[in-house]
Amino acid sequence: MYISTDGGSWYPQACRFHKLDHHIHSPFEKSIIERTMQYIKARTECFDDHFPCRKKNCTLKHVKQWLDLFVYQYNSNIKS
Repeated sequence: MYISTDGGSWYPQACRFHKLDHHIHSPFEKSIIERTMQYIKARTECFDDHFPCRKKNCTLKHVKQWLDLFVYQYNSNIKS
């Protein structure tokens, strides 16, 4: 298994520690990833405006469930 990163200075050491191959993204790959993350962030912010998380001490499991709901709602709207 390998890990793809943006070339941050600490990634090579972390990958060696976990015995993972390290791959650095090209500038083209970085721009596609950045654009994708901006798209996801914009969509989830709009969704959060209507369905905010009100749970105190939110866990990663709860975040995954929230994202699953977002994906379901988003895909339902596309199919309509």
